[in-house]
Amino acid sequence: MDTALRCTGFGVLESDGRRFSTVDCGVIQSPRAAPLSECLRRLAGGIRELVRTYSPAAAAIEGAFYFKNVRTAMVLGAARGAVIAVLSEHDVPIFEYAPRRVKQAVCGYGNADKQQVALLVSRICALDVEETPRDATDAMALAVCHAQTMVAAQGLYLPDPL
Repeated sequence: MDTALRCTGFGVLESDGRRFSTVDCGVIQSPRAAPLSECLRRLAGGIRELVRTYSPAAAAIEGAFYFKNVRTAMVLGAARGAVIAVLSEHDVPIFEYAPRRVKQAVCGYGNADKQQVALLVSRICALDVEETPRDATDAMALAVCHAQTMVAAQGLYLPDPL
């Protein structure tokens, strides 16, 4: 999940670490004028619905990073907290990945821009890059990174497909 207050990207992926199949992806949005409490309620409700619908084995979220603006950091922290709380109440294991690590996993380059990530994720996951919101492709990139990391951690090196 690519957490934010107004527009959180999500991606549901089935994978063996080498092959990827998109189950669902999109965004959970809140209106710009909605107060913080309403945005957090909508975000938590959206995550609950995703967990009920898909029963994920794990969730990958973007790790926190440095912000110069304290208010922005606090708002993002509240959104991340809402997502983490819902996932935890449903016993979904949560894995955090730094943005550079995700870009490295998807693009092979830790300084890739959002467009590069979106383009490669769309190819890996068979998505229409023009129709898929960037927050959703970012979430799918996190899912791809997690799938690859789990395969490598388990020492499962799959043979090349025939």
